[in-house]
Amino acid sequence: MKRFVLSALMSGLAFAQNPPTTLAFEVASVKPVPPSVTPGSGSFYYKVDDGRADMGGMSLDNLVRLAYRDPWDLVEPDWLTNQTFELHAKIPAGVTKDQLPEMLQSFLAERFGLKAHHEERIIPVYAMTVAKDGPKFKESPPGDDANAGSCNGGFRKQCRQVTMQDFARILTQPTRLAARFPAFANMPGALDRPVIDMTGLTAKYTFEFVSGRVGAGRGADINPDAEIVTAADALKTLGLKLEPIKHTFDIIVVDHIERMPTDN
Repeated sequence: MKRFVLSALMSGLAFAQNPPTTLAFEVASVKPVPPSVTPGSGSFYYKVDDGRADMGGMSLDNLVRLAYRDPWDLVEPDWLTNQTFELHAKIPAGVTKDQLPEMLQSFLAERFGLKAHHEERIIPVYAMTVAKDGPKFKESPPGDDANAGSCNGGFRKQCRQVTMQDFARILTQPTRLAARFPAFANMPGALDRPVIDMTGLTAKYTFEFVSGRVGAGRGADINPDAEIVTAADALKTLGLKLEPIKHTFDIIVVDHIERMPTDN
């Protein structure tokens, strides 16, 4: 679940290039979190502004993904998820929070001996395009929205001020989760491959997206016979369609990393 949170944290950040830049924290401390307080303790937190970075309950997997701007995939030792850490750092004057990944790359290289490289993989995806009759939703009205860029809800999601790139990432989340967490496999209505935006639509939009086991209920009241609306069918109601193609993704391969950091 912590990995799922990271995808939202990294939304809107461009992909960084390897090798890391010379950007670095002015000062930083890191320490392992005792395992006895990690599970279900609420020890996960993330607060970053243009002056400080404070994080807790972050595994090395989390930190490496943040450092490389949430790559499509991370080839890494299995144990990177076993231990969590607290990280507190001061961001140098004139450096913004948007440059956090570059500073994290430098930090992980210095304190954990991280060595990593990019590789390209060709992966089957769906291209999301506009159907013949055009989109059946309108641009978002101007104004701030606390839920901008998100689709919240269960099978009936309210998508608010989302770009089509945002929406493609949201549609891809179940696929990425299923690849890393077996419990998320076979989610009702989920797609079997990632989605990339090829609509050509450049504005922000607000609409309802209904997919999954519609009207199934929750907990003991769940109805296993409830209708399943696939994401592909739900997209048709929005005037969008999916076309299977192949796409090249950048992935990160961890060549070396230490289990524990050098002293603060």
